[in-house]
Amino acid sequence: MPYSLPRYAVTIDGESAQIGTAAELAIALDVLQGRHDRAVLEQLRPHLADIIATPQGLSQTLKSLAPDDQQFLVEALGNRLVDVVQSAPYLRDMLAALAEERVEAALLKTLGTPGLRRLLMTAEDVAETLEWVYGDCDQLALDLLGADYLRRLFHTGYELSLVFNALDARRQAQLLEMLNWQRVVALVMDGRDLAHLLRALPPDLSNKLLAQYDRTQLVNLIHNEKDWEYLIHRLEDAEATQLYRTLEVS
Repeated sequence: MPYSLPRYAVTIDGESAQIGTAAELAIALDVLQGRHDRAVLEQLRPHLADIIATPQGLSQTLKSLAPDDQQFLVEALGNRLVDVVQSAPYLRDMLAALAEERVEAALLKTLGTPGLRRLLMTAEDVAETLEWVYGDCDQLALDLLGADYLRRLFHTGYELSLVFNALDARRQAQLLEMLNWQRVVALVMDGRDLAHLLRALPPDLSNKLLAQYDRTQLVNLIHNEKDWEYLIHRLEDAEATQLYRTLEVS
């Protein structure tokens, strides 16, 4: 027996239609031109995850809605939102397409800690997601992921630098506080790792990082000429001065 796509009835102003796919839902919303979008979503609410089904379907539906109804939709999907979003690249693309912080916040909060941890499994995933959020949503994402998860996620200073590059100085300081300096120092494998971190941080935080090392530790870390060249050419003047002072060279 051939598979029959489930279809769900929606009635507006006495007119009824059957909707079974995200494309049909988007068409219905476009035809209504925003006049009854909420009524359509409310009637279909128990079935929205089945209708939308895929990240492409969600993106298509979100484009047909005003911000208030975008927020309603992602909240209505509830714990099935993560199944619809499917992966970190799709989450990144959705965040990039959204125009309002409150809708992004609703998306992150609805995914919650379990959903975000399921989607964001590498430092690159986190960095690319943070590139596309507004306002306080970067901190919201970090808080939802949690300090313990983030400590386990990063394996090198380079990976941590990717996330620092997606944050402003205030958020960088907050992330450093979440991770703690001991963990950050443990991530630095060599001079190149140190260079990536120093390049990503503003001078005041770079100096705090350098202050975690004594001369012997830095000498052991930057143990060849290539690492030294790579590092020194990527430092601001203030960072280079702090490094020279710790190494006791002029």
